[in-house]
Amino acid sequence: MKPKVLMIKRKKNTGIIMASALMLVSILVIIAFAFQVYGAAAPKASTKKSKSAAEKRAEANTYFDQGKQYKDQENFKEAARKYEKAVKADPNYAAAHSNLGFSYRKQGKFNKAVRSYKKAISLDPKLAEAHEYLGEAYAEMGKFELAEKELQILRDLGSDEADELAEFISKKKAGN
Repeated sequence: MKPKVLMIKRKKNTGIIMASALMLVSILVIIAFAFQVYGAAAPKASTKKSKSAAEKRAEANTYFDQGKQYKDQENFKEAARKYEKAVKADPNYAAAHSNLGFSYRKQGKFNKAVRSYKKAISLDPKLAEAHEYLGEAYAEMGKFELAEKELQILRDLGSDEADELAEFISKKKAGN
């Protein structure tokens, strides 16, 4: 009678072992598939080294300078293209965001201009130029209350741009 009991236990153990082996193979297949799908199986030969902050700013400065040349020529469409490249190269470049906003505003793209100015200000809250330009954009949009808020910020900063913005707002309110 004992041999039958042992045979039954062996069959149960064999079944458990087979089920475990099947589960292990299934897991390995899933892991291999995941590596293949997500490209994690092997490092790519052409992996780019990420740029340092100094390298990003140097690249952005090249585009910034080109944008300034176009801005000085009043070619605001090309200036915007260069400033877009500058902020793509270095998203933390507040002055480039501000000049991008200026270029958009001069093309009549006020919503884009406002977004760019606000980004510049979020990066550098004391960037007077961005506050002035944002105030001018608001004045051009007829949003004088918002323009006056930017004027107050400039006054609080003790910026010379406050006088320029005050004059701009006055002219816009008078219809000029």
